[in-house]
Amino acid sequence: MTEEEVETSIADEVLESSTEPKSEEKGYLARDEYTSERFKLEINNLPKYFGFGDLKKRLKLLGVDFVKIKVPKGATHAYVNFRNEEEREKGLKLLTGWTFRGNRVEVTHAKPATDIMFRQNKSKKNDNKRDRQADNDHDPNAPDEVKIQNSATPLWNLTYEEQLAKKSTIVQEYLKGLEQKIKETNSKDITIPFEGVKPSPIVDGYRTKCEFSCGKGNNDEEKIVGFRYGEYRSGIDRVGSPSVCKNVSDEMKLVVQHFQDFIRSRSSPWYSAETHLGCWRQLTVRTSRLNYILMMISFCQGQLAADEIEGEKKELLKYFTAGSGSVCKVTNIIFNVEKNKAGNELVQSEILLGDSFIVEKLFDLQFHVSAKAFFQANTQGAEVLYSLVKDSMKLDQDTVLLDICCGTGTIGITLANNVKHVIGIEMIKDAVEDAKRNAQLNNINNIEFIADKIENVIHKLVTKYNQQRLVAILDPPRAGVHRKVIQILRSAENIKVLGYIACNPHLATHNFVDLTRPRSRAYQGEPFVAVTSTAVDLFPHTPHYELFVLFQR
Repeated sequence: MTEEEVETSIADEVLESSTEPKSEEKGYLARDEYTSERFKLEINNLPKYFGFGDLKKRLKLLGVDFVKIKVPKGATHAYVNFRNEEEREKGLKLLTGWTFRGNRVEVTHAKPATDIMFRQNKSKKNDNKRDRQADNDHDPNAPDEVKIQNSATPLWNLTYEEQLAKKSTIVQEYLKGLEQKIKETNSKDITIPFEGVKPSPIVDGYRTKCEFSCGKGNNDEEKIVGFRYGEYRSGIDRVGSPSVCKNVSDEMKLVVQHFQDFIRSRSSPWYSAETHLGCWRQLTVRTSRLNYILMMISFCQGQLAADEIEGEKKELLKYFTAGSGSVCKVTNIIFNVEKNKAGNELVQSEILLGDSFIVEKLFDLQFHVSAKAFFQANTQGAEVLYSLVKDSMKLDQDTVLLDICCGTGTIGITLANNVKHVIGIEMIKDAVEDAKRNAQLNNINNIEFIADKIENVIHKLVTKYNQQRLVAILDPPRAGVHRKVIQILRSAENIKVLGYIACNPHLATHNFVDLTRPRSRAYQGEPFVAVTSTAVDLFPHTPHYELFVLFQR
């Protein structure tokens, strides 16, 4: 799969639409995951007959940095998706007035594609075709337990040794493609050494956070709490129990089972993604090594009166503190009431039990982790990853570490005792406040956090520490960072060592290429060289992994 074809959201499976969708038609945009559907252009007045490959090649030559292109069959228009708003606007500028094979194109902002579930309710005529497409990889007649595992943990039927071998092959294939892309920019053959895949210390039940949907089972059994599996792209809303999923812990499965028992005892309906009606929508569970168990309930108010919702809260709290659910030993309960069908308009958030956060132990440190905060879902695997970073970058007491995209400060805080000073940089102010609190919690005094964009502070920091060994660690969101950040890091020649953690290497490819491309007006400073790469298996039973690449110059 090429970089342009990789996409991580439901929007990959939806048809393009140039009409304005209603709010519930694009409910997937309310989710936290990355989707390029937010940043899309429509190109009109293309030639009647043109090749997809030719259009793709011409756009690249023009300098349009897109994620993917979609051309409806037989159409004279196309959709171009981008990683972020800045790249979309740059693409708009480049394409305005552009002529393709004699046709002067027209380019406009495009609307996000319609949520597959909403569209399916409007038309069922493609059901059979979509069902066949959805079942390409798995037997449609397989038992539900197998379908759930195939969806949530696709590698469940391999031994762990076989899983590691498969991931090693996946990473090596990716690196081979990356080497070719780097070669295209500097005309030199390069090899990125691969040090293999580091296994997770815990293989089963490792996830400390899971989101469970409330919905309908395969046999129309209502009020199932678990994972949607396999058929969402076909417009069929089915939920299956996580009891067979190897990556979910027994304590989390127990919470899910009791929550399911509770909502089945209530008259208020479960939420349906097909009809966008109902109340009980989602259960998020977070656990920690220190025996915290947090439940966060997403409840759509629907037609219920305020006193009815209050009644549901009281009964839920009673069930998990004094009723049958007390066996789960839940420490925190947060009840979120949402207004609209997409579930992205919060009416009320109330802490029914405990605090708004749990406490997790990472190495010998403790971290406050709020219900929605990012924290690696495999704590013991994260220790392997951060130890790899520390050892690979040869940190010492003469090192000043720049923790770029630091989030709540996890990496910088865990490495602080190994360096002279840490500067965490993060543009989300709430995350920076969490980072400061976590540093204070662990009495870490050689660390500071800056709530700002990297381009606003990097030059000042490089100048301030120009006599120090300055290294950078970059752990960005799924889609990587904007090229402007890479350009600034390239121009900061005092940074000789840079470590990059990629949770989705395909989406980070543009960053890797820009770090290594030859010096130019846009990319000043000597290029970095990828000197080693190592994968860490934070997600057993799935194809996912974290890739750490060490760059030097």
